[in-house]
Amino acid sequence: MELDVDRSPFHRLIGLELVQGDPGLIELRLPWRDELGRADGSDWFHGGVVSALIDIAGDYAIASRVGRAVPTIDLRVDYLRPARRGELRAVARAVKVGRTVGVADVELRDAGGALVAIGRCAYSTAG
Repeated sequence: MELDVDRSPFHRLIGLELVQGDPGLIELRLPWRDELGRADGSDWFHGGVVSALIDIAGDYAIASRVGRAVPTIDLRVDYLRPARRGELRAVARAVKVGRTVGVADVELRDAGGALVAIGRCAYSTAG
């Protein structure tokens, strides 16, 4: 499966970039844009953007193993500290890819390398 983050209008809208795309291991980069902030003049990413980035990274980690897009079943995000102005990097690892469900863990780090959020994601792998 070719991992092309530019095929999604939402991914293009937020400026998402693929850094690494190996089977079961994905790294995505999201540069700061004022439109992604939590409020006018804020230097924090909106929490919805943080959770979307975690979901997208987890999805690609599982999809890279099953060879097709997979719908989200469940998403858990733990926000550890504010995701401040600067790029964000999401690293997702496929934990288990079964016949009906795939699970991925995601770490989200800021430009300084600080861990700002973690996620556990489940996706339907049933064909």
